[in-house]
Formats: sequence, C-alpha cells, structure tokens
Amino acid sequence: MTDTRYTAASPDEPRGGPQGVSSEGPAIFRYLHLLWMRRFMIATLSAAPAVAVAVLLFLWPPKYTATFVYERQFSESQHSVLLRRFYSQENLDKIIRRLREQGLGDYARRLDQARVRQSFDKLIRFEVSPMYPKRLQTTDPTTSAAISAFQSRLLFVKVIGDSEQQVVQAGAIMTDNVESILPLYDARNELKESIQQYQTLAAQIEDNRFALTVNIKAEQGKLQKLKGVEGAVAQTARDNIVLQFTDVKNSSEFLPLPNQVLAIQSRIIDLQETLASDNEKYGFYLKVLDLNNRLLKRIEENLLTDCTIQQFLTFLSEQLLACEDTAVADHLKSYIRKTENLVLVNTRAGEKPVVYPVAKGTARNSVLTFVLFLMVSLFAAVLSEPRRRRNGSPQ
Repeated sequence: MTDTRYTAASPDEPRGGPQGVSSEGPAIFRYLHLLWMRRFMIATLSAAPAVAVAVLLFLWPPKYTATFVYERQFSESQHSVLLRRFYSQENLDKIIRRLREQGLGDYARRLDQARVRQSFDKLIRFEVSPMYPKRLQTTDPTTSAAISAFQSRLLFVKVIGDSEQQVVQAGAIMTDNVESILPLYDARNELKESIQQYQTLAAQIEDNRFALTVNIKAEQGKLQKLKGVEGAVAQTARDNIVLQFTDVKNSSEFLPLPNQVLAIQSRIIDLQETLASDNEKYGFYLKVLDLNNRLLKRIEENLLTDCTIQQFLTFLSEQLLACEDTAVADHLKSYIRKTENLVLVNTRAGEKPVVYPVAKGTARNSVLTFVLFLMVSLFAAVLSEPRRRRNGSPQ
C-alpha cells in the first residue's frame, strides 16, 4: 500500500499544507503567522461579546442609591449586634409590611427573597468608617486588646432602588426602623442589665441579713452579762483597774466595765441601723425589680408589633405619673433619661440625602469581556489548526 504521509505536495502549495502554517522557522513565528491568518475570526469573536455587554448595560434599567449617615461610635461587636437585630425575622416582617403599605410591593418582594438567600447588598448596606482592623492571629495581648477596643465613628446606611422615588420611600422606612424600632432592643438590654444588677443587690442583703441578726443577738447577750458583772463589782475596785493594751484591735476588752458596756451598746446600735438600712434598701430593690419586669414585659410585647421608641417613652411617662413612691419615681426618671439618650444617639446627620444613580461600569465590563474572549479566541485558533490541517480543509 502507498503511504500517503510521504506524498509530495503540489509545487503550487506551501510545504505546510494548503495555505497552512509553514513548518519551517521558529515556533513563535509560526504561531504569529497563524494568528495573523485568523485575525478576522479572532477580532469578531472578541469584539462581538464586548459590544453585546456594552449594549446590554446601556439598555439595562438604572439603579439609584441614597446614603444616610449616623455619627455613632461602634465597636465591631456592637456593629454585629445591630446587623443581627435589623435582619431578624420579626424586624424584617415589620419593614416588609411597611413597604407594602406604602405601595412598594415589588421592593418588599425582593427584600423577602433576599432574606431567604441572605443577600441584602443589592437593597441595603451597612458600612462603617473607619473600617475595623482585620483580626490577625497574634499572641500579643496588647495588640489583641487594641483591635477589640477599636471603634468606628460613622455609620452609613445605603439604600438601593430602581428609581429615585423608590429610594426615597424605601429609605424613609429603613431609617425610621433604625431610629425608632431598633432602639427598643437597646432599651430591653438596659432593662435586663438593671434587673440583673438589682437581683444581685437584693441577694447580697438576703445573705447578710442572717449574719447581722446573729451578731446583734450575740452583742445583746454580751451586754446583759457585762451589766451583771458591773453590778457585782464594787466602785472602788472599778476605780483601781489598770489598763494594759496588748492588742489594739481588741483593746475594748481592757476598758473599764462601764466603757465596755457603752462600746457594746454602740456596736448593737450600729448593727441595728445597718439591718434597718438593708431592709429599707431591700424593699426598694423589690419595687424596682417589679417595675423593671413590667417594663421588660411591655417591650417584649412591643417587639412583635410596630411600636416605636417614642411610644415606649410615652408609656414610661404614664408610669411616672402613676408612681407614688418617691425613690422608685426617681429611678424611673433616671431610666427615662437613659432611654431618651438612645433616641439622640440614633439621630442621623441630615434629613434629605442626595439620590445618586449607581454606576453601571459599562466601559470596565466591556473591556474585561473583550480581554476574556480575546484570550479564548486565541486559544481556540491555536487548538483548531492541527485539526484543520489533518482534515486538509482550506482556511
């Protein structure tokens, strides 16, 4: 059989095949020659997708964004707590309900879908400035403490929508939630900490009450016995007593009997006053705990509704008017002041932010698409040449 691999080519054809790449010379020149011969195909495959991306981005509906700024110091843990509160199930339900009431059903639907996918960046973003430092693995306690103590100074809330009107309406609902509803969580936290504090104080008094009572009874027993001894000792003997203080701490034991009686009486009075003061404090702590538990119950109920921090402040004012105990009223006034400070902290800088169109990045995305498909077309041209030569097909 005739081996066709060694059949001579036509004198009019190049040695590398019909209009093929010459097999002579360095490989770089062969590949450059190949790419030059395929230049129109490469240009078409590279430019067409880039033009398509540019046209698609140009015709794509624009996006708009508004940024709301809060001058508030945040540690990284506090920022994380804020996000967890905002994206909680009950809070998102409130926002979605408000959006639908304002005629933003499509925005509410997208927010509900984002909740399932946990992808809220296309609708709302929370950013801080300056950014928190990255937590690197370090064994230096000073560096670790500095990273933990770092606080940002500004909180940015960016709301994104399909139109300027949608951004304005959705932004008003989002910021109202941040300023009026989320502070309820801080108020609840303050109440829980207060309840824990007063429970600890009440427990300390309960622990000390038994010891005080036992000490009073012991001192009263000593007093009765000393009075009995005092009556049995003659006046002349009491006058001839010489004092020798060997222990300053227990020096009262070497005093004349009348003075020892006076010292024990003084200690009994001091213990009785301490016990009476603790009992008064204990009664106050119980009243405060009862008040705080009622306020906490009110907040827990309001977290599931559309109640705002302003409405809770109104409720606190009503409780203050109904309070008859002066000490408890003072405590409630102090708590109202703290709650009002929460409102001031969550006040944003500026009422009407400017709405900006979101950049589509047409030029950047088009160039990236062109470069990507240029590489793909070059690679495809090089890989397709051996197959074309084996098939003997023309260019």
